[in-house]
Amino acid sequence: MNRFFALFKKEMRELLTFQMILPVIIGMLVLMFVGNVIGKESTKAAAAQKIIVNDMDSTEASQMVPEILKASGYEVFLYNNEKTDTLIQEAKEKGINIIISIPAGFGEGLRELKPQKIENYSIIKGFSFSTLMGSGSSERVLKTINENLSSILIMKNTSIENPENIKYPVSFENVVVMGNKTANISMEELAGFSFSQSMLIPIVIFLIVITASQTVVVSIASEKENKTLETLLSTPLSRMTIVTAKMTAAGFVSLVMAVIYMFGMRYYINGLTAGALQNQTDQRLVEALNRLGMNLNVADYLLIGTSLFLSILIALAVSLILGVYSEDVKKAQSLITPIIFMIMIPYLVSMFINMDTASPAVKVLINAIPFSHTFFITQNLFSNRYTNVIGGIIYQLLLLLLLIVVAARIFATDRVLTAQIRFNKNNKKAEG
Repeated sequence: MNRFFALFKKEMRELLTFQMILPVIIGMLVLMFVGNVIGKESTKAAAAQKIIVNDMDSTEASQMVPEILKASGYEVFLYNNEKTDTLIQEAKEKGINIIISIPAGFGEGLRELKPQKIENYSIIKGFSFSTLMGSGSSERVLKTINENLSSILIMKNTSIENPENIKYPVSFENVVVMGNKTANISMEELAGFSFSQSMLIPIVIFLIVITASQTVVVSIASEKENKTLETLLSTPLSRMTIVTAKMTAAGFVSLVMAVIYMFGMRYYINGLTAGALQNQTDQRLVEALNRLGMNLNVADYLLIGTSLFLSILIALAVSLILGVYSEDVKKAQSLITPIIFMIMIPYLVSMFINMDTASPAVKVLINAIPFSHTFFITQNLFSNRYTNVIGGIIYQLLLLLLLIVVAARIFATDRVLTAQIRFNKNNKKAEG
C-alpha cells in the first residue's frame, strides 16, 4: 500500500504541473468573466427600454403614442418638433437606440382611417448579437403602437366596448404534459429552461475528457521517450498496481478539473439565462417545474456526478492504452482522435436528435458509446427514466473494469515498451 501511495504521489507531481494548472484556471476565469458580462448585458436588455418620441403633430392622437409606450413599460423621452440631427446626438449621449418621429397630419389621417407612417431611427452601436438585437427591437415598438391604437380606433368607430375580443378571438391556456403530470406553462418556456440546464453537463464533459485524455497520453509517451517507464516497470510493484495508481492519480486530477470547470460554467450558463429569466414569472416557472418533477434532488446530482466521473475514468483508461502505442510526445497528440470522435457524436446527438423517436440501430450505436449516458443523464432525470440512468452507470462501470484489465495485461508484457502505431509504409519497411 505504501508503494502504491508513493507511485500515486509521483503521478500527481507529474500531472499537477504549472503548465497543466494554468490553462484550467485561466479557462475558469474566462468563463466567469464572459458569464458575468453576458449576465449584465442580458439584465440591461431585459430592463425598460429607452425611446425618444418626437411629436411633430401635437394632436390628441399623436399624444397617445408616448402614453401607450409608457404603459407598455418603455421609458419615453418626449420632444416636440425637434430637429432629427439634434435628437440623434441626444440619443447617442443617453445611450438610446430608437427614435420615432410622428409626422404632422398624423391625427387627421387616423380620424379618416388612413394608414399612417411614423419615421423610425435605429442607432447601431456595434455588430455583436446582443447589440443588433437591442437595436432591432423597433418591430416590437411598432407592434405595441399598432395593437393599442387599433383598439382605440375600434372603440371610437364602433359600439364594441372590448375590441380585444375582435382582434384576438382565441387565446391559449398552455398546458405541458410529461408522463402523467401536467403543468400550466408554455413549451417555449420549458424548452428554454431545459436547454440551459442540459447544455452544462455536455460542455463540461467535452472539455474535461479531452483535456484529461491528452494529459494521460502525453504522460505515457513522455515516460517512454525519456526511458522512465522502463525504470518504473522494473520496480517490485505489480503491473496492476502501476495501472491503478496512474488511473487514480489522473482521475483525481480530472475530478478537480471538473469541479473547477463546473464552477466556471455555472457562471457562464447563469449569464446566458439571466435575460430570459427576467422576462418570466419566476415563481410560476418554479411551480410548473415542481409539478412536472423537473427539480433535481441530492440523489440526482450524485447520479450525475457518478456518471461524469465514470466517463472521465473510461477516457483515461482508453488514453492509457493509446499512450502505450505512441513512440513520442508529438505522435501522442494525434492518438486522442478516436476519443474526440466518441465525444463529438453523443454531444451533437444530445443537442439535435430525440432519442425517443430514433431508430433501434441508432439507439444501439449511440448507447454503445460510454460517454452518451452522461450526455443524456440530465434529460433522463427530468423525464424520471431512472432505469436508463442506472443501466447506463452499470454499463460504464463494467466497461471501465474491462479497460483496466486490458491496460494491466498490456503493461504486464514487455510490449508496453516497444508497441508503436505506424502510419506509413516506409516506416513499416524500415521496421522490418
